Amino acid sequence: MAEQRRNRRYRTSGNVAYQPEVEQESLREPARRERIHGNTVRRQSPAVRPSIQPRRRPAQRPDVQVRTQTAVAPFAVVGVFAVLACALLLVVSIAQLAEANYDMVSLRGELADLQDEGRVLQAKHELIFDLEAIEKQLLADGTMVRGRAGQTVYLDLSEPDSVVYYDGAGKGLSALLQRAEEYLANLLS
Repeated sequence: MAEQRRNRRYRTSGNVAYQPEVEQESLREPARRERIHGNTVRRQSPAVRPSIQPRRRPAQRPDVQVRTQTAVAPFAVVGVFAVLACALLLVVSIAQLAEANYDMVSLRGELADLQDEGRVLQAKHELIFDLEAIEKQLLADGTMVRGRAGQTVYLDLSEPDSVVYYDGAGKGLSALLQRAEEYLANLLS
């Protein structure tokens, strides 16, 4: 009886009520040969042959029909050429950028050299046009006269500004035209 209580299994299926199920094997009495009495040896059960499994054949792949190669799409060809052209233009533009950068560095060096030379030439120019030296030279020649204390000097600005070029004035056809122009200007004025 106690053995029956131990072999009961309870299932709930989600509700509170329990329904015991008694295993059918535990209720049956063991057979006479299954009982062990004292020093008796249990008989060996006959060897169980393993069940023969059917042979598994290697998986055969289904015959696949290979498509014949079709013509290449023109859009794909145009796309490949466009990508190659862009890559080529990129390489060329990088080369031009490197060359321009090299030229810029060399021009900066040349600019620094020219600025130094410009400073030197400006200093020489300022030394050439020393106003005191020019004034002394013109006073010595008599072309420039200093005004005296009681003297009044008038500057006539009634005529318009004019420029006279003296370079090459005495040579060739241009000299003849210039003299004719001066003569007519003197007659009309």
